[in-house]
Amino acid sequence: NGGARASEGAAAEDTARRVLWYLQCPGYENAFSLDPRAPAVSAKAIPAPPVNWASDAAEDCALQMAERKTALMKVQNRLQQSFARQLRPGQGVWEWTYETDEEDSAWPPLCRATVNIPVAGRRFTGGWARGQRDAQIEACNLVTSFLSDSSGGNGPLSRFPSGASSSEELSQFEGLGGGAAGSPSEVGRVSLSGDVEASVF
Repeated sequence: NGGARASEGAAAEDTARRVLWYLQCPGYENAFSLDPRAPAVSAKAIPAPPVNWASDAAEDCALQMAERKTALMKVQNRLQQSFARQLRPGQGVWEWTYETDEEDSAWPPLCRATVNIPVAGRRFTGGWARGQRDAQIEACNLVTSFLSDSSGGNGPLSRFPSGASSSEELSQFEGLGGGAAGSPSEVGRVSLSGDVEASVF
């Protein structure tokens, strides 16, 4: 990269001179000097390039979207395996609802996801996040903790009794509750149900 210059032509000329110096073309050998404090000079080995240095913003965004969807599918698969005996043929393992802050004008909007797992008799509400994808991840983190705590990481789970003290259970896993400091006070609700593919936008 060239240095900052007053015009496009001057910037192009500066960049060209740097390239000619880098290639040690005749007449440009001493046009620039290395910074003795730079890692490329002081390190014994060439420093590794930054992560995703050859990727553009669009590729990074697509990669993040794929990673989020993969994370959701892993949790969904884990739920299906844990409650395989309780699930009826064709029954979805979870249902999603979303709350959005109507006063938030940014995009993606501030969102909070709630996942209901009927076969387990449990519901988890994640923290507020930007967009439905990140909101789903927040809620899925709670589901993952629930699965790990309930099974110890081994064996299938059994359905919780419908008469269990849901208020005590939800208080452990639900994220920011209504009226909590810093939480939006007015929200709109959108409901969706089904598999991940139907709930990820």
